[in-house]
Amino acid sequence: MVQITINGRTVDAEPGRRLVEVIKDQGIAITNLCYIDGLEPYAGCRTCIVEIEGGRPTNLQLSCVAQVAEGMVVTTDTEATKRTRQSVMSMILANHPDRCLTCHRRVHCMPGDICLRDDVVTHRCLTCSKNYRCELQTSCEIVDQGDFEEPWVGEARSYYETPPPEPDRGNPYLEFDPQMCIICTRCVRACSDLRHTGAVTLSGKGHTTMIAFGTGGQIHESDCDFCGACIDVCPTATLMEKPNKWVGRADEWTNSVCNGCSMGCTLSYGINDDFGPTIVRPDRVNPASRDQICVRGRFHYDAIPEKQRLSRALVRAGERLIPASFEDALERAVEEVTKVKQSAGAEAIAVLGSPIGTTEEAFVLSGIARLLGTPNVDFTTGAVHRAVGNTLTAAFGTDRLPSNLADIEKSDTIIAIARDLEESHQVASLRMRDAKVKRGAAIVLISPTWSELDRFATAVLRTRPGQEATVAQALADGAAAPAGIDALQWEAAVAAVNAAKGDVESRATVIFAPEDHFGAYAADFAAAAANLAITLRGESAAEHLLYLPTDANVRGAHDAGLRPGANGKSFTEIVAAAKSGAIKAVILHADNPLLTSPGTPEVKAALDALDSLIVIDSVRSTAAESATVVLPQAAFHADDGTTTNADGHVFRHHPARKPEQQTVPGLYVLTALANGLGANLTYGTTEDVTDAVAAATSGYPTAAALGTNPAGTRVVGEASKAAKQPVGAAPAAGTGLAIVTSRSLYHSWEGSSIRSEEADKLHREEAVWVNPVDAEAARVRDGEVIELANDRGSVRIAVRLDDGVPAGQVYVPQYYDGGAVLSLFGLDGLAGGVAAVQVRALQPA
Repeated sequence: MVQITINGRTVDAEPGRRLVEVIKDQGIAITNLCYIDGLEPYAGCRTCIVEIEGGRPTNLQLSCVAQVAEGMVVTTDTEATKRTRQSVMSMILANHPDRCLTCHRRVHCMPGDICLRDDVVTHRCLTCSKNYRCELQTSCEIVDQGDFEEPWVGEARSYYETPPPEPDRGNPYLEFDPQMCIICTRCVRACSDLRHTGAVTLSGKGHTTMIAFGTGGQIHESDCDFCGACIDVCPTATLMEKPNKWVGRADEWTNSVCNGCSMGCTLSYGINDDFGPTIVRPDRVNPASRDQICVRGRFHYDAIPEKQRLSRALVRAGERLIPASFEDALERAVEEVTKVKQSAGAEAIAVLGSPIGTTEEAFVLSGIARLLGTPNVDFTTGAVHRAVGNTLTAAFGTDRLPSNLADIEKSDTIIAIARDLEESHQVASLRMRDAKVKRGAAIVLISPTWSELDRFATAVLRTRPGQEATVAQALADGAAAPAGIDALQWEAAVAAVNAAKGDVESRATVIFAPEDHFGAYAADFAAAAANLAITLRGESAAEHLLYLPTDANVRGAHDAGLRPGANGKSFTEIVAAAKSGAIKAVILHADNPLLTSPGTPEVKAALDALDSLIVIDSVRSTAAESATVVLPQAAFHADDGTTTNADGHVFRHHPARKPEQQTVPGLYVLTALANGLGANLTYGTTEDVTDAVAAATSGYPTAAALGTNPAGTRVVGEASKAAKQPVGAAPAAGTGLAIVTSRSLYHSWEGSSIRSEEADKLHREEAVWVNPVDAEAARVRDGEVIELANDRGSVRIAVRLDDGVPAGQVYVPQYYDGGAVLSLFGLDGLAGGVAAVQVRALQPA
């Protein structure tokens, strides 16, 4: 650290750091409209001018360019700096609407008020969606722009000389209004340097310079993935969230966590007292996600309209579900479950929980199972997690790996075994790109299909579905390229592995992400990943292996008790027992097995065969259509509790709105059900349940501990060994084109669960990828609807010709049409063999 002087005060600062960041850290207001903390300066707006003694050729210097040096003397508030900033600001404002700055009534008006000054001019302050939360507006106030020779007085302004460009409102997530742009280029650099996407650029030159997406078309036609990083940095109303754009003024903010995947990205909801959540911003609590989230975290709280959420309880009357009061529905649920227990015993009841709810909900639900005396407890993808956990325990002595997601971007070699991390765990993919761009990391991908990570990869090993484990094991063994793997790509992958093995000081990371439909195959998948990590780092391999579970809170749900008890049935066994009549009642909480389980025809038949199906959910899911009682609970963003992410971080999720009508938090519903069944739970707050989880579950923090250290509370184990595990043969291949499926980026869970036509609001993921070679053989054309069929069922879907999927395979998004593709798998998923289909052209070319 060195000492510098700012406005007469001595400050300790890191040498070489950008001066503007140090000034802001000291709480000194300074304008910097084009600077993004942590990135190289652009020096375009010139509004961060300060005086530095001895500066050359003048004392007036840009603080974004200046770097801290010993003895530096800085002054930010001299008359010269103020006048210079005002002059620069006047040039920026010359091509920007100004009514929010010049109207003498603006201190009296609020967004949505009728303008009392001018009912003709259309660019008045109330037509700006960012009024009162605009950085440019605030910057004008900081520099006292009203004291300057205003550019709008006696001067022709460029803003009025040409008609403004038309705004882009062609997508459901983001609006682009070029007339508000000051060409600060923050969005360009955020997209390029923070996200490594490059969807935003500058077009034109001189006075025609403007921001453009892709090749100048609409946003959704570009490579934009709607992460919203450009929104976060935009200082004006140029780039705005489309949902709730005009009610986006937040009255308060709450710290929460996303349940879109197991990364557990932390975020903040801006809450409006009248509208609930209106804005989402990243929250730096999670050290892996920090200032970045994806489209799920930013926009999926608004995935379905409020009117499509459950607002009342439902009970079955014949073939129909009819509305009922919460109390009546709860009483009916208690009666049904009690009746089954009395007539058929506790073994005839099963409890299915949620890997996307809170740990506290899972804890109370598992308590209901213990209260009833049933060991039949699970969640849909529980078998996948247990298969992975058992393998990791055999390899390392613990299934709670000590590895850290924040280490991904610090890695020099990364091997990822996953279908497409860009789609399933986008922020993990982003940190891999960080490692490549910032450190030159070698990235090896083992995947059956193309992904956006391919262009960052050193080697891409394109596999058949179910071949991932054998390919990873061959790489660990240094064997010859397995059948079907490109020889040049294999050579590059082996070279990357050998280089990592030879440089023990470098950071090597193996990442694996099993899919919902893997079943017992997940054990081989995990074993191969573990063996590869051991090959790279020996006894310390557990610190270099990252397991990304299928859902946001798989670890929390499992640890809280959502797993079969002694002699209890797993999910697939519960389905079989329900079909045979051995299980007669199921309590299903906040999950939809018809969306996440393979073999959905069998699952549907099992649900229909039950005497009692109690569903607790925020939406009327396709599974709820078979229910005898449906109890409504608040959506996840309105819930309260904790989740445990992939590397064991426990994060607190605070509710983003008050429950409406009859909907209440899931914890309240579960507690009421438990007490109705004979428990005597007296939890007064969510914190009480958090403390109960901590008392009953090793390693989990109390609410007080979590509040004291929200970013550093982890549930991890200590590896006691590093033993390679056997890897079985690849699953048997079926006849026809092999099916690849996984969760995609844009399909929302809630929309898919109710089979909404807007589950994918961009409609980007409503097609099957078919290799052109296979399409020609089947006589199908791009864009036409075809049928994928096997002996289990059929799915009709549009065709997208794409060589991103190898010949002999097709890729179908898992959530398309409410999980329709899962009907083509057996209940055992990939463990029962690779599902394959015949492609049938409805109108052959």
